[in-house]
Amino acid sequence: MGYTKSQRRQRSEQEALHPGQVPQGREMDNSQPTAQQRKVYVNIPLPDDAKNEEGRPLVDYGRNKVRTAKYTPLSFVPKNLFLQFHNIANIYFFFIIILSVSDPGAKNSTPQAS
Repeated sequence: MGYTKSQRRQRSEQEALHPGQVPQGREMDNSQPTAQQRKVYVNIPLPDDAKNEEGRPLVDYGRNKVRTAKYTPLSFVPKNLFLQFHNIANIYFFFIIILSVSDPGAKNSTPQAS
């Protein structure tokens, strides 16, 4: 969603102020939902009020993992074949290889020494 320059300036002014304060002559835009605040505990155990009866966290957040690899060990062969056969020449050569390997008319293609 794009904002005009004045809308961006107004939003940055509103975000810079403490909650509940509005610049004079302007109304605060409450049309968008506010983000839920999240407590982060680093290198300390979760307090009891943040755990359920089984000792697991009450809220399960998604992972922030970023994967930049093109292939995984499982997807290497299918993705590589898919990308190779995007080139029409590779399909042609694959067809020629199949024809040469499965030639039903040739009994023995190697010459016999007598």
